[in-house]
Amino acid sequence: MQLFEFQAKQILKENGIPIPKGRLALTAEKAIQISRDIHPPLVVKAQVLTGGRGLAGGVKFCANPNELTNVASQVLGMNVKGEKTRALLIEEKLDVAREIYAAITWDYPNNCPTLIGSSRGGVDIETVANEHPRDVARKRIDPCDGFSAYQARELATDIGLKGPEVVQYSTIVSGLWSIFEKHDAELVEINPLAVLRDGSFVALDAKLSLDDKSASRQSNLLNRIEQLPSCPREGLEFRRSDAKTLGIPTYIEMEGDIGVIADGAGSGMLTLDLVTDLGGKIRVYCEMGGEITPELMENTMLAALRVDNVRVLLINLIGGLNRMDEMAQGITNYLAKRPTKTPIVVRMSGTKQNEGRAILSAKGIGFFDNLYEAVKRSASLSRDD
Repeated sequence: MQLFEFQAKQILKENGIPIPKGRLALTAEKAIQISRDIHPPLVVKAQVLTGGRGLAGGVKFCANPNELTNVASQVLGMNVKGEKTRALLIEEKLDVAREIYAAITWDYPNNCPTLIGSSRGGVDIETVANEHPRDVARKRIDPCDGFSAYQARELATDIGLKGPEVVQYSTIVSGLWSIFEKHDAELVEINPLAVLRDGSFVALDAKLSLDDKSASRQSNLLNRIEQLPSCPREGLEFRRSDAKTLGIPTYIEMEGDIGVIADGAGSGMLTLDLVTDLGGKIRVYCEMGGEITPELMENTMLAALRVDNVRVLLINLIGGLNRMDEMAQGITNYLAKRPTKTPIVVRMSGTKQNEGRAILSAKGIGFFDNLYEAVKRSASLSRDD
């Protein structure tokens, strides 16, 4: 459950982390009104959930109200990687000396939270880790012992901060930890964290992702923070919202061309790893979870295949509690109602697999027993012209 930047910053501010002066605008006229209180130069930022908005033209600077009118009109309605911009965050432009990085995320391989810091902010942290690994520092948090402030201070010194900067950085990291722990976060990130000319620290951008399963526990937070009007029936925001309505517990879009449906977290993570290892790239990942019905199987195919640029759909099913005959019925039901030219690769194994495979065969749908072969076939199809 990813929050918009303006929502994430509201939560940062509540936890004592400095943010720029800014307000939300749904129209160009509102942006001009805001500029009377927050004087230019200003930053105009498209509020979308997809990444890469800067390179897509969704972040612009304005020196005066005339520029603001033109820029706000231009960015509102802009399509940013498939998501239509419905709101703008209008912020003061600050005098930045340099940009650094701070985040806390869940380290799934080690099953613990991890602090991440870098002296290089404003760019993708994975790029920094690949190209400048010495500029990225990490501190794992023992789930039993919990977070201690000294770990934040160590992180600060590890990325080259000294003196008062160590105190400011560690205070901000402590605030991030409070958010991470209190709000069931999977990621809380400040990128960039600006060091201003006067030496103060300000969060220029923020990302906050909450555990999808925590919605009931976080209802007070979600009801309290500012919200956008109900989303239109298009774009990434709608697709994520509708996936929940359709009963899909996990729905994630990326930038590849392979759709993946899995019936559990373990099989899903294995599938994602194999796709990457074999040179494929994921466009959308759907995990169905617990007790799966034919209707949920059908709904999940609907959610995956309506995403643009899906060149092949890989369905990995391992029957434990879930029955393969019911999964197969859901697949054939979908195709009977919505024939598609997109190749569908099915790996089916487990409870009632023979019955499930018979249902697929009767409809001319092939299947694999071996996951490696299914992923290999999917990666090959995604590359075919």
